[in-house]
Amino acid sequence: MLAVGDDLRVTARRAVVVAVGSAVRLPPILARLESSRVIDSDKVFELEAIPERLLVVGAGPIGVELGQALARLGARVTVLCADGKIAAIRDPAVLASAKSALAREMTLHTRSNLEAAEERGDEVWVRFRGEDGEVSEGTWPLVLAATGRAPRLGGLELERAGVELDDKGRPREFDKTTLQCGEAPVFIAGDAAGLRPLLHEAIDDGQIAGRNAATFPEVLPGERRAPLSIVFTDPQVASVGRRFDSLDLSTCSIGQVDFGDQGRARVMAKNHGLLRVYGADATGALLGAELVAPAGEHLAHLLAWAIQSELTVDQVLRLPFYHPVVEEGLRSALIDLRTKMSAKTGGAAPRKSSGP
Repeated sequence: MLAVGDDLRVTARRAVVVAVGSAVRLPPILARLESSRVIDSDKVFELEAIPERLLVVGAGPIGVELGQALARLGARVTVLCADGKIAAIRDPAVLASAKSALAREMTLHTRSNLEAAEERGDEVWVRFRGEDGEVSEGTWPLVLAATGRAPRLGGLELERAGVELDDKGRPREFDKTTLQCGEAPVFIAGDAAGLRPLLHEAIDDGQIAGRNAATFPEVLPGERRAPLSIVFTDPQVASVGRRFDSLDLSTCSIGQVDFGDQGRARVMAKNHGLLRVYGADATGALLGAELVAPAGEHLAHLLAWAIQSELTVDQVLRLPFYHPVVEEGLRSALIDLRTKMSAKTGGAAPRKSSGP
């Protein structure tokens, strides 16, 4: 039985699906201020004017998207992040390229920890410490906290249904393939699950959780698409399939193309960025990619379709590439990948396989 508000009670015949979304998570230092000069990624769309200066705390996808947008609207933007990552990029070469591109429009302080903040008159004073120990401080009329979101599971009393939460407010026992919480008749979908907080993934979550809740206690793993994530900066950032930090570089190779010298990108005056593609040496399978590139959203879709179709690098290279288009950069990266794979395998043709 579910309690909804003070008066409504709902009984489920088999199981329930929890799809309550997520909420903005503020760093404790900023949350304690309770200041109207500290806003989150939801409230930014309520701004009536663009501030002259803006501090963005957090350099994930939301932080860099909003930071660059506000910079282009006239604000002088400073971005602060603790872990050194930009837009969730894991490949160090792609990360360096993204930092170079974004630093042309915003001041970036990566690997800098927020230490203190207080409201001083009509501005917010902030102190932070860099990786080298150097302390910096400044004041901004507006601070945008873009430090992520947390599932809205607190207060639901899921423990009454046998679901135990960890210190981050997420189920301790949670099957990512079925979306079931332990053995309980509870399934969590969408942002509330905290797996891949993306709309197309949330749609799949709903189908998987809904089907399993309807057929409970019979529970089956759901089919997943090739992982695909896009960040709408300029140039765009994307990741597809396997990520850099999951690769075994003794059995995988990396091909790349620098868009600084790519023909179509130069004609469009968008010639900045780097695409890196990953492949399995033994099978020739295309495994994944990370990129910061013009038309990155389109390159990422082509790669996602190829990876989900389990195409080898050679099979992708046999597909048509028009001239002159940005997609020719993908072709260049794949040729570079094939060359490196051949060098490691002695030129032997890889055997087709369903996996690396």
